Amino acid sequence: MAHGTTHGRFAQLLDAALAAGTLTAIATGGALLGLGWREGEAGRVFRLAGRGLLERAGVASSAAPLTSVALGYLHHLLIATAWGVLLALLVLPWRRGTRIVAALIAATAYGVLAQFVLPATLRIGYAVTGTHAGVVAIAATVAVALLGSIWVANGDEPA
Repeated sequence: MAHGTTHGRFAQLLDAALAAGTLTAIATGGALLGLGWREGEAGRVFRLAGRGLLERAGVASSAAPLTSVALGYLHHLLIATAWGVLLALLVLPWRRGTRIVAALIAATAYGVLAQFVLPATLRIGYAVTGTHAGVVAIAATVAVALLGSIWVANGDEPA
């Protein structure tokens, strides 16, 4: 019986982490659209990310501008969801107020990694978030997504 309970808790944690990953992809996608909009083109971040990925593969991105946007968007979905799941797995096992502190620490840690360690291909927002301001905007959005995922994961439980 204890094995079933442990499996059930892990399944709940995994479900909550996947929800957090989805929430992170949605929230950061909105932030990236806002950053692009500020520059005059909402899809700019996705276009530039796709262009960078195509050029890494040896494909001339100017030959396929729509492919660049689509590839950049798919990259965002994959990377943002993966980071959301990973960070949620670190945050959600904690209880009560500690979860909130853990979410803020995890988002800050992501920001530091994105600014100083991660290559562009592993960052939410690809190379566009290589600046301090871009990293801060995305890390803040990740924090909001993680805090929201705590509320979603709790359901009827107290935080």
